[in-house]
Amino acid sequence: MTRASRRPPAYDGRYRGRVAVVTGASAGLGAQLCLDLARAGATVVGLARNAEHLDALAVTLRVVSPTSRTVVCDVADTGALRATLAGIAASDGPIDVLINNAALDPGVRLTDITEEDFRRTFDVNFFAPVAAMLAVLPAMVARGAGIIVNVSSDGGRLPSPGPGAYPSSKAALSALTESTSFRLKTKGVVVHVVYPAFMRTALGLGALQRGLRRPPRLTIRSVETVSRIILARAGESTLEISASRVIDAAMVFRQVLPRAYFWGRKRW
Repeated sequence: MTRASRRPPAYDGRYRGRVAVVTGASAGLGAQLCLDLARAGATVVGLARNAEHLDALAVTLRVVSPTSRTVVCDVADTGALRATLAGIAASDGPIDVLINNAALDPGVRLTDITEEDFRRTFDVNFFAPVAAMLAVLPAMVARGAGIIVNVSSDGGRLPSPGPGAYPSSKAALSALTESTSFRLKTKGVVVHVVYPAFMRTALGLGALQRGLRRPPRLTIRSVETVSRIILARAGESTLEISASRVIDAAMVFRQVLPRAYFWGRKRW
């Protein structure tokens, strides 16, 4: 695993000795975040449904961080998620860093999508982060310290044409993060929303296969790059962590010239 063997920055010791939980850890950005956090000195617990992929990740994690591990957990089952987080806190100590990264795109056309598809998408993309945040916040507030990172999507702020389940769930996650940040910052808990640009993960490649236009080259990022951006900025005062200035500029364009933006967006 040549990529896994690359040692990322130590981030000034920010994560050394910390307990970090990452959801959606079986592949892609979640797996990369687990590896980078472990190499930065954290005790990492990666959560996901895919036991086989988690087992492979656990082997790599233990090489650099013997206290790190993975746990099979379907985050859509919020009862199981809360119990898993409580177990981690009991065995490893209070959770210092929570990264809500797990995501689901139903991959169903507008003419075929059902209410159940929307509910399942929101269960994973929105209600799971809600449950995880509520589970770890009391201890973080009591300590006056903690970092929560919610991985949203640029589709949540600039939705593309489609059935809308995925971008609307991510938009809800972004709103949750911004709203809670105002109260939590004064209590020592820093909350971030991440806009990771396009990554060639299973989720991203699946969207391309279903007809999503290939993003411009300047909006494509590797999972290694996005992981480093997140970990470099997590804990700082900035609410939003964006991996693409081009997409940030598109947000400005949308506000300044909305007619031109929507004309072009319909055709993209």
